[in-house]
Amino acid sequence: MTIEDVLRKRRPVLFDGANGTEYQRRGLVAGLAPESWNLSNAQAVEEVHREYCMSGSQVIESNTFGANRKRLESSGLENKIKEINKIAVGLALSAADEKVLVAGSVGPLGALVDPYGDVRKEEAGDIFREQVELLIGAGVHLIAIETMISLEEAVIALEAAKDAGAKTVSVTMTFEPSPDGPRTPFGESPTQAVELLERYGVSIIGSNCGRGFDVMRAVAKEMKMAAKVPVLIQPNAGIPEYLQNAVTYPESPQQFGEFVKEMTSLGVELIGGCCGMTSAHIAEAHRVIQRMRKEKSAKV
Repeated sequence: MTIEDVLRKRRPVLFDGANGTEYQRRGLVAGLAPESWNLSNAQAVEEVHREYCMSGSQVIESNTFGANRKRLESSGLENKIKEINKIAVGLALSAADEKVLVAGSVGPLGALVDPYGDVRKEEAGDIFREQVELLIGAGVHLIAIETMISLEEAVIALEAAKDAGAKTVSVTMTFEPSPDGPRTPFGESPTQAVELLERYGVSIIGSNCGRGFDVMRAVAKEMKMAAKVPVLIQPNAGIPEYLQNAVTYPESPQQFGEFVKEMTSLGVELIGGCCGMTSAHIAEAHRVIQRMRKEKSAKV
């Protein structure tokens, strides 16, 4: 089974919600790399995956967002890169039980690429390629490059993934509000992202993280107008708030359900969640999608 098979059968396809904020709710200490839990708390990592599978996710993402060599250096874990990626995929595949697809999550390097930073483009490509090769070798069904704030880095990651042999690669960018509409921190628009990444052969284009539902609505509309490939939308559950020394996210599962209705009406092919999105949000999205399908069938 591939994501293309799933898309041909039924849309929208439902991804999972957040990993990092779910680990924090289970005791992950602030500042500790979530990927370290693949080694020290594998049971909790698999538990989160299983909750999403039980809630209706058709695709779950491995706990490998920051598991590239450059990013792992900050935690002193760069020498465990192979172990971290392999275990992460194994935990996701175990939870998926051959019923759900597993996407290998690939996040930014955590350092800027030349000329804005010290990482050379060739080095960046090598770093991304190394991680993608590990994820493919461990058995993921697709590669999900996500939370990209720079189109240049996104293209480097996309090319590296394809060079590593990935057949299906999604890329999701992160946008912020601006007077001219949604833009990446580097000033790039959703349309520019779609046009450039499609030129480089992206399989799925979209957006994740960001400022919650309002900005994501604008991003989704613009991307759907421009895109020839399927669109993936994964918002945060709103802008985080600090209440009683804890981080909370304001958007409820019911509000996410309404957002899913909007995205489905817009024609968005793949929907999931990012920071603050729980299994309850995904379960509500699943209920909404199932209800919409029944209503559509009843009209035929």
